[in-house]
Amino acid sequence: MAQFRLAVSIVALALLSLLAACGNTGGGVASFNYSGTWVGTIVDSVGGPGTIVTTMSQSGSDIVGTWQATFASGNNGGILAGLIRTNDVLVELYPSNPALCPYAAVAQRSGSTLSGTYAAFNCTEVVTGTLSITKQ
Repeated sequence: MAQFRLAVSIVALALLSLLAACGNTGGGVASFNYSGTWVGTIVDSVGGPGTIVTTMSQSGSDIVGTWQATFASGNNGGILAGLIRTNDVLVELYPSNPALCPYAAVAQRSGSTLSGTYAAFNCTEVVTGTLSITKQ
């Protein structure tokens, strides 16, 4: 378990380094503050309907944080890293369990709500879904 946490930490740091190297080209710094806790609903092609909670920290146009999705069939959660592009947020969600698929999500902000879609990548299973979260 300690090796897995170390690996997740290394992946998160690598993502942050890549995001920092990209700078703000094309995205600009958003005037909205994305840092904080976001709560909402998720509908997953495998897990069905559920709830999702994310905690994000923003630095310029970069965001990092954690996420936890709860379904009737079980829970999934881990770390997230992404970019803010005006009112769009592009994130990758990495589960704590390495046997589960990572996800790429694209969400649009309207007021203090982010709504969008996601899909698994680097995975043999096809998993897609929608989510809508509101800043608390």
